[in-house]
Amino acid sequence: MTQAIGEFFSRIFGDNAIVATIFIAIIPMIELKGAIPFGMSKGFWGEKALGSWTAFGYGFLGSILVVPILALIFKPIYNWLKDKRFFKAIVHFFTGDIERRTDKTNEKAKERSETKKLWIKIITVFLFVAFPVPLTGVWTGTCFAVLLGLNFWQTCATVIAGNAVCGLIVTTLCMVFPNATTIFLYVFLAIIVLAFLTKLIIHLVNRRKQKSDEEPLE
Repeated sequence: MTQAIGEFFSRIFGDNAIVATIFIAIIPMIELKGAIPFGMSKGFWGEKALGSWTAFGYGFLGSILVVPILALIFKPIYNWLKDKRFFKAIVHFFTGDIERRTDKTNEKAKERSETKKLWIKIITVFLFVAFPVPLTGVWTGTCFAVLLGLNFWQTCATVIAGNAVCGLIVTTLCMVFPNATTIFLYVFLAIIVLAFLTKLIIHLVNRRKQKSDEEPLE
């Protein structure tokens, strides 16, 4: 399986693990956390595999490319789509957890001064992105920051800082277990799939329950 995947990427990127690592880091959910073990994997790249800090550097670069773009375009797109009947369920599926987390954070900061409110929001977003688990990377972190009301520069600085810490944690783990980078990547991807399917099932169950509650009793 590893060889087949390696051959697939070789057909796309040749032996250029750097370009492949940057590309993988841009993909939502995979991002830096998956790009680092991917770039370091000798199972995929053989002798062309990247060193730990090289994989971190290019993975970090790829993952933060989306942050300023998303910080600028997310809010207007979100506001436009959420009121459209056709897209409403899709928007809720992808942003429902972020919206709930936003409400909790705003509730926590409600009675504080404006300065403390701002720092509570910044620290919450930073920790959200810094913790290296699926569904908490720069894509969701940037959307979270925007919904919390952080401005462009606050959003970019907070998400990028959290992403750097996340990358350092993953890089350190891969350095301690250099022969397990391919396994780390497979486990991480499996967790992503499991988390996504769980989220989808919960969303469908809640939608069905909501429809049942809305149906008039005979």
